[in-house]
Amino acid sequence: MSAYKLIYFESRGVAELARLVFKQAGQKFEDVRVPQDQWPNVKEEQPMKSLPVLEIDGRKYCQSAAIVRYLGRKFGLMGSDEEEGLVIDELLEMFSEMMNKHIVKIYMDQDDTKKMELLKAFKEDSLPVYMNLIEKRLEENRKKNGEDGFYVGSSVTLGDLTIYNYMFAICTFMGNFGLDPLEGRVAISGLVTKVEQPPNIAKWIKERPVTDH
Repeated sequence: MSAYKLIYFESRGVAELARLVFKQAGQKFEDVRVPQDQWPNVKEEQPMKSLPVLEIDGRKYCQSAAIVRYLGRKFGLMGSDEEEGLVIDELLEMFSEMMNKHIVKIYMDQDDTKKMELLKAFKEDSLPVYMNLIEKRLEENRKKNGEDGFYVGSSVTLGDLTIYNYMFAICTFMGNFGLDPLEGRVAISGLVTKVEQPPNIAKWIKERPVTDH
Protein backbone atom coordinates (compact mmCIF):
# COMPACT_ATOMS: atom_id res chain seq x y z
CA MET A 1 0.00 0.00 0.00
CA SER A 2 1.34 3.41 -0.96
CA ALA A 3 2.29 5.97 1.69
CA TYR A 4 0.92 9.45 0.96
CA LYS A 5 2.15 12.78 2.27
CA LEU A 6 0.48 16.06 1.32
CA ILE A 7 2.67 19.09 1.95
CA TYR A 8 1.23 22.59 2.10
CA PHE A 9 1.10 25.71 4.26
CA GLU A 10 -1.04 26.20 7.38
CA SER A 11 -4.22 26.98 5.47
CA ARG A 12 -6.92 25.36 3.35
CA GLY A 13 -5.82 27.07 0.14
CA VAL A 14 -5.24 25.02 -2.99
CA ALA A 15 -4.47 21.87 -0.99
CA GLU A 16 -7.85 21.55 0.71
CA LEU A 17 -9.56 19.83 -2.20
CA ALA A 18 -6.91 17.11 -2.18
CA ARG A 19 -7.45 16.71 1.57
CA LEU A 20 -11.18 16.32 0.98
CA VAL A 21 -10.55 13.65 -1.65
CA PHE A 22 -8.33 11.71 0.75
CA LYS A 23 -10.98 11.96 3.46
CA GLN A 24 -13.88 10.93 1.22
CA ALA A 25 -11.86 7.97 -0.04
CA GLY A 26 -11.00 6.92 3.52
CA GLN A 27 -7.34 6.96 2.54
CA LYS A 28 -4.77 7.68 5.23
CA PHE A 29 -2.25 10.42 4.45
CA GLU A 30 0.18 12.62 6.31
CA ASP A 31 -1.13 16.18 6.34
CA VAL A 32 2.09 18.19 6.54
CA ARG A 33 1.54 21.91 7.24
CA VAL A 34 4.56 24.13 6.84
CA PRO A 35 4.66 27.33 8.95
CA GLN A 36 5.62 30.40 6.94
CA ASP A 37 8.76 30.92 8.99
CA GLN A 38 9.87 27.37 8.16
CA TRP A 39 9.18 27.62 4.43
CA PRO A 40 12.70 28.84 3.49
CA ASN A 41 14.12 25.72 5.12
CA VAL A 42 12.13 23.30 2.92
CA LYS A 43 11.58 25.34 -0.24
CA GLU A 44 14.61 24.02 -2.10
CA GLU A 45 13.49 20.44 -1.48
CA GLN A 46 10.30 20.88 -3.54
CA PRO A 47 10.13 20.07 -7.29
CA MET A 48 9.21 23.62 -8.34
CA LYS A 49 10.11 25.44 -5.12
CA SER A 50 6.39 25.81 -4.36
CA LEU A 51 3.50 24.03 -2.64
CA PRO A 52 1.35 21.94 -2.58
CA VAL A 53 3.39 18.82 -3.12
CA LEU A 54 2.12 15.25 -3.02
CA GLU A 55 4.67 12.71 -1.91
CA ILE A 56 3.97 9.07 -2.82
CA ASP A 57 6.35 6.50 -1.39
CA GLY A 58 9.03 9.17 -1.16
CA ARG A 59 8.67 10.60 -4.66
CA LYS A 60 7.36 14.16 -4.92
CA TYR A 61 4.80 15.53 -7.39
CA CYS A 62 3.59 19.11 -7.77
CA GLN A 63 0.80 21.27 -9.26
CA SER A 64 -2.49 21.28 -7.35
CA ALA A 65 -4.71 20.50 -10.35
CA ALA A 66 -2.60 17.51 -11.36
CA ILE A 67 -2.60 16.23 -7.78
CA VAL A 68 -6.38 16.48 -7.44
CA ARG A 69 -7.06 14.82 -10.79
CA TYR A 70 -4.66 11.99 -9.96
CA LEU A 71 -6.31 11.38 -6.60
CA GLY A 72 -9.76 11.54 -8.17
CA ARG A 73 -8.82 8.83 -10.65
CA LYS A 74 -6.90 6.80 -8.08
CA PHE A 75 -9.82 6.58 -5.69
CA GLY A 76 -12.65 6.23 -8.22
CA LEU A 77 -14.11 9.71 -7.81
CA MET A 78 -14.03 10.83 -11.47
CA GLY A 79 -17.44 9.46 -12.42
CA SER A 80 -18.47 6.19 -14.04
CA ASP A 81 -17.42 6.97 -17.62
CA GLU A 82 -15.39 9.40 -19.71
CA GLU A 83 -18.32 11.78 -20.21
CA GLU A 84 -18.86 12.14 -16.46
CA GLY A 85 -15.12 12.65 -16.10
CA LEU A 86 -15.31 15.39 -18.71
CA VAL A 87 -18.07 17.16 -16.80
CA ILE A 88 -15.91 17.03 -13.66
CA ASP A 89 -12.87 18.33 -15.57
CA GLU A 90 -15.03 21.11 -16.98
CA LEU A 91 -16.05 22.06 -13.44
CA LEU A 92 -12.46 22.09 -12.18
CA GLU A 93 -11.48 24.46 -14.99
CA MET A 94 -14.46 26.69 -14.26
CA PHE A 95 -13.49 27.13 -10.63
CA SER A 96 -9.83 27.61 -11.55
CA GLU A 97 -10.85 30.40 -13.89
CA MET A 98 -13.24 31.89 -11.34
CA MET A 99 -10.60 31.97 -8.62
CA ASN A 100 -7.66 33.18 -10.73
CA LYS A 101 -9.53 35.62 -12.94
CA HIS A 102 -11.77 37.12 -10.27
CA ILE A 103 -11.49 36.12 -6.61
CA VAL A 104 -7.69 36.25 -6.23
CA LYS A 105 -7.48 39.66 -7.90
CA ILE A 106 -10.27 41.01 -5.69
CA TYR A 107 -8.67 39.50 -2.59
CA MET A 108 -5.34 41.14 -3.38
CA ASP A 109 -6.80 44.62 -3.85
CA GLN A 110 -5.84 46.78 -0.87
CA ASP A 111 -8.61 49.36 -1.28
CA ASP A 112 -11.67 48.14 0.67
CA THR A 113 -14.02 50.45 -1.21
CA LYS A 114 -12.79 49.21 -4.57
CA LYS A 115 -12.81 45.63 -3.29
CA MET A 116 -16.48 45.97 -2.42
CA GLU A 117 -17.27 47.40 -5.84
CA LEU A 118 -15.42 44.57 -7.55
CA LEU A 119 -17.20 41.96 -5.42
CA LYS A 120 -20.61 43.39 -6.26
CA ALA A 121 -19.76 43.45 -9.95
CA PHE A 122 -18.53 39.85 -9.74
CA LYS A 123 -21.70 38.73 -7.97
CA GLU A 124 -23.97 40.45 -10.47
CA ASP A 125 -22.12 39.91 -13.74
CA SER A 126 -19.55 37.09 -13.80
CA LEU A 127 -20.65 34.73 -11.03
CA PRO A 128 -24.08 33.98 -12.57
CA VAL A 129 -22.40 32.60 -15.71
CA TYR A 130 -20.64 29.95 -13.65
CA MET A 131 -23.57 29.25 -11.33
CA ASN A 132 -26.01 28.86 -14.21
CA LEU A 133 -23.89 26.15 -15.81
CA ILE A 134 -23.44 24.32 -12.51
CA GLU A 135 -27.22 24.34 -12.01
CA LYS A 136 -27.71 23.14 -15.58
CA ARG A 137 -25.36 20.19 -14.98
CA LEU A 138 -27.14 19.34 -11.73
CA GLU A 139 -30.48 19.29 -13.51
CA GLU A 140 -29.05 17.16 -16.32
CA ASN A 141 -27.82 14.61 -13.80
CA ARG A 142 -31.14 14.62 -11.96
CA LYS A 143 -32.94 13.78 -15.20
CA LYS A 144 -30.37 11.16 -16.21
CA ASN A 145 -29.89 9.35 -12.92
CA GLY A 146 -32.96 10.29 -10.92
CA GLU A 147 -30.69 11.63 -8.19
CA ASP A 148 -31.42 14.99 -6.70
CA GLY A 149 -28.21 16.61 -5.57
CA PHE A 150 -25.13 14.93 -7.03
CA TYR A 151 -23.15 16.61 -9.80
CA VAL A 152 -22.67 13.40 -11.80
CA GLY A 153 -23.81 9.86 -11.15
CA SER A 154 -25.49 8.72 -7.95
CA SER A 155 -22.77 9.18 -5.35
CA VAL A 156 -20.17 11.70 -4.21
CA THR A 157 -17.47 12.41 -6.78
CA LEU A 158 -14.67 14.91 -7.20
CA GLY A 159 -17.28 17.18 -8.78
CA ASP A 160 -19.29 17.43 -5.58
CA LEU A 161 -16.17 17.90 -3.46
CA THR A 162 -14.99 20.63 -5.84
CA ILE A 163 -18.24 22.58 -5.54
CA TYR A 164 -18.24 22.25 -1.76
CA ASN A 165 -14.60 23.27 -1.41
CA TYR A 166 -14.66 26.33 -3.62
CA MET A 167 -18.09 27.56 -2.61
CA PHE A 168 -17.04 27.31 1.04
CA ALA A 169 -14.02 29.49 0.27
CA ILE A 170 -15.96 31.98 -1.88
CA CYS A 171 -18.86 32.20 0.57
CA THR A 172 -16.44 32.78 3.46
CA PHE A 173 -14.62 35.52 1.59
CA MET A 174 -17.69 37.31 0.24
CA GLY A 175 -19.55 36.84 3.50
CA ASN A 176 -17.00 39.12 5.15
CA PHE A 177 -18.48 41.88 2.99
CA GLY A 178 -22.11 40.95 3.58
CA LEU A 179 -22.53 39.23 0.23
CA ASP A 180 -23.98 35.75 -0.32
CA PRO A 181 -22.86 34.17 -3.61
CA LEU A 182 -25.40 31.37 -3.14
CA GLU A 183 -28.38 33.70 -2.75
CA GLY A 184 -31.27 32.16 -4.67
CA ARG A 185 -29.17 29.15 -5.71
CA VAL A 186 -31.20 26.41 -4.03
CA ALA A 187 -29.75 23.49 -5.98
CA ILE A 188 -26.14 24.43 -5.34
CA SER A 189 -26.81 25.23 -1.68
CA GLY A 190 -28.44 21.82 -1.34
CA LEU A 191 -25.41 20.13 -2.86
CA VAL A 192 -23.05 21.94 -0.49
CA THR A 193 -25.12 20.74 2.46
CA LYS A 194 -25.26 17.21 1.05
CA VAL A 195 -21.47 16.97 0.70
CA GLU A 196 -21.06 17.84 4.39
CA GLN A 197 -23.04 14.77 5.46
CA PRO A 198 -20.91 11.69 4.58
CA PRO A 199 -19.21 10.54 7.82
CA ASN A 200 -15.63 11.00 6.65
CA ILE A 201 -16.27 14.54 5.36
CA ALA A 202 -18.39 15.55 8.36
CA LYS A 203 -15.62 14.39 10.71
CA TRP A 204 -12.97 16.28 8.74
CA ILE A 205 -14.98 19.52 8.65
CA LYS A 206 -15.36 19.31 12.43
CA GLU A 207 -11.73 18.50 13.13
CA ARG A 208 -9.74 20.39 10.50
CA PRO A 209 -7.73 23.40 11.66
CA VAL A 210 -9.62 26.68 11.50
CA THR A 211 -7.80 29.05 9.14
CA ASP A 212 -8.60 32.35 7.42
CA HIS A 213 -8.33 30.87 3.95
